Amino acid sequence: MANQPLVPLHTLWFFEAVAHQKSFTKASQVLCVTQSAVSKQVRNLESNLGLELFERRCTEVTLTEAGAMLLEGVQPLLASLKQIVQTLHRDRS
Repeated sequence: MANQPLVPLHTLWFFEAVAHQKSFTKASQVLCVTQSAVSKQVRNLESNLGLELFERRCTEVTLTEAGAMLLEGVQPLLASLKQIVQTLHRDRS
């Protein structure tokens, strides 16, 4: 169990996009995937955590308290990963 990730890492990218866009549809456009793919990955993350991360409304979604806590931790993590990947690409050139 110690070698298993806490949650599937890729689901955090989907979660962050939805939180930023406040919409599954807009997040799907940003990520260049279908809305149902975004929804499935967020549901997967919520299932893994056993928590609802969004309050779903007709035209937008808002973060639950748990979602806001997760976003606070996820944003710097993803920003750091993006920075590292950009550095690796730059150094390879």
